[in-house]
Amino acid sequence: MMSNARRNRLAPRVALLLAAGIALCACGATIGKLPESLGGLPETAPQRPAETMPYPNVYEPRPKREAKPLSDDEQKKLESDLGNLRDSQNLRANPPPPPPPPPPKSKAAKNPVNKDVAKKEIAKKEVAKAALSKNSAAKKKQDDAVVPEQKGPAAPLKLVN
Repeated sequence: MMSNARRNRLAPRVALLLAAGIALCACGATIGKLPESLGGLPETAPQRPAETMPYPNVYEPRPKREAKPLSDDEQKKLESDLGNLRDSQNLRANPPPPPPPPPPKSKAAKNPVNKDVAKKEIAKKEVAKAALSKNSAAKKKQDDAVVPEQKGPAAPLKLVN
């Protein structure tokens, strides 16, 4: 018959480890009193309060706020003020580019000999302007919103506490 000798050899070791663990748990309150070199708190650490603070009552209702919520007019005014402020900050950070220099006048317009050439250039410019205005009108139509705006009063925003 085989004896269970291994279990008997481990029992004293386990008991010793268990006793050491219990002894070290009891020292937890005294670690704050140890010197800093042995793992205690430094002298500059704040002192612990004499009495522990009670846990907050989670069932107690929250106190009422002293500040009243904004009315719709005040809300709209603040939103417009913030929008104006944002736009002015963006302009300060990224100023618009300077306007392009005016184009030089053509020599043909100055020269009376080439009046026919000057008239042709003016006609070309007018045609180009007309084409450009057609393109800009088409682009404006494309940029318009597809979804119509909401008619009637908008639903008020709900404030979250």
